[in-house]
Amino acid sequence: MNRQQLQAERQAAGAAYVEALSAFREAWARLAAIDRTLANANVAQGETIRSWHFASRNRLEDGLRALQHFEFAPRIIVNDWHDRAVALSDDQIERFKP
Repeated sequence: MNRQQLQAERQAAGAAYVEALSAFREAWARLAAIDRTLANANVAQGETIRSWHFASRNRLEDGLRALQHFEFAPRIIVNDWHDRAVALSDDQIERFKP
């Protein structure tokens, strides 16, 4: 494999990484939303759910920083992740019927 082929492979791998990161973000938001909904006092009814190690935006931001790539994912914005989960959870809580 020569340098040109490696560069082309890098571009393809970078595009696949961006796509996978987007899918991961959506899957994470779904799970985070359900965990948040199940932790809601009206839904939980005294039960405790175990969830993420990073329970705050700041800790989530620290975790997401490890996924950043200088060229392909230079800035992962925590609000894009957190706010999606909150919106999904708010909808779940609103529609919850005991």
